Amino acid sequence: MGARGGPWSPTATGSLRYPRKPLLKQLALAVMASKKKLPLENWISYRFGLVASRVGAVMAAKYVEQHQLTMPAWRSLAVIARYGPLSAGELGAKTSSDPYRVVRSIDLLVKRGLITREADPADRRRASLQLTPHGRSTYDEIEQGAMTNEFFLRAGLTIQEVRSLESILERIDAQVAALAQGVLATKQGEDD
Repeated sequence: MGARGGPWSPTATGSLRYPRKPLLKQLALAVMASKKKLPLENWISYRFGLVASRVGAVMAAKYVEQHQLTMPAWRSLAVIARYGPLSAGELGAKTSSDPYRVVRSIDLLVKRGLITREADPADRRRASLQLTPHGRSTYDEIEQGAMTNEFFLRAGLTIQEVRSLESILERIDAQVAALAQGVLATKQGEDD
């Protein structure tokens, strides 16, 4: 990264500063030299968004709506079932959701009697979120349908393809984290 900027941040003269890491430098130069544009349907982020929306729509139609939940509330319920008890901040981090969506999901889950929100005895400023018995049974019921979908999605792939996909997703997730760090570094440089 250049001083005070992200990987492709503009310099004072308007030209682009490119990263010092060799692979990123090569990529940056190739992007700047290329006159071709990447078609939208080939963008990784676009494809991920489409697939996630389609899977979510199937889940909502088949399993989630019958319990009067939204997909963000279901995601929150699943994360609390897996990692709870959690604070609202921890839930937001694990679901990659904005605070507004987290609060709405928590409110819905509490209203439906699926989770409790109680002051943490160790820190009264922190609310602890955990499943109720009704929340556990609801989660277990929806999870059965979700697992059926998951197995169906994996059935079209070989074991090696599933392993490769998992590895690729981990690497892309790491790249997203690195990209986010670059964005944060750029924003911090602008604030100075």
